[in-house]
Amino acid sequence: KVLIILLAMGYSVTSFAQQGVGGRLLTSDLNRVHTFILRNDKTLSYTLPKNYNGSPYFNDEFVLGEIYEGDKLIAEDTPLRYNIFSNEIEVKESIDDLDEDASPLSKSSNIWVKINDVIVVLIPFNGSDEEGSYFQILYEGKKVDFLKKVTKEFTTPKKASTSITRDLKGAFTDETTFFLRTKSGKIFQMPHAKNKKYLIFGKHAETLKAYAKEERLNINKEHDLKRLVIHYDSL
Repeated sequence: KVLIILLAMGYSVTSFAQQGVGGRLLTSDLNRVHTFILRNDKTLSYTLPKNYNGSPYFNDEFVLGEIYEGDKLIAEDTPLRYNIFSNEIEVKESIDDLDEDASPLSKSSNIWVKINDVIVVLIPFNGSDEEGSYFQILYEGKKVDFLKKVTKEFTTPKKASTSITRDLKGAFTDETTFFLRTKSGKIFQMPHAKNKKYLIFGKHAETLKAYAKEERLNINKEHDLKRLVIHYDSL
């Protein structure tokens, strides 16, 4: 029996192709990319903060990545940075541009990016792309996809209250949750507790427990949990 289904949260799904380019290299079309970019609000800052512990980003520095529309590559070698805290993909026209000149990619469930070989997709919330969230696709299988959602919590800086205490920096801390998405479009959240994770696999729970024991998997670790999902997909 499946524990938690995200339909109650209002998430709908869109099929995203991990490999839709078929090895083709298409010419970047930055003019077309601009139709998917909202110019940044001047009150926002896209500069990496220097006085915090942790980071709001998936990748602190801009790296050259790819932007896709459906299964079509529409921009390659494009400077991208994934801002997890603000739930945005930041884009620059040139890697030499100032970070302050970056713009957020407009949210569209038909637009996805590849950053350092990691696929990041937008899943709508209550049918709304604008209210949707970004997920990483760790594995696309025949029966299920394995998704990862990282959220960032920010703790504000605190000034020292006495002469014998010190100032505390602001800090970003990570919270990671994993999901399974079926090919029919349902999304299921995986529990954090190790033993409860098996329950999401229904009738295959005991088989997967035996597999994890035999392979000495620690399914609280991402790599081992991914191996478990891949094995489940093969059953």
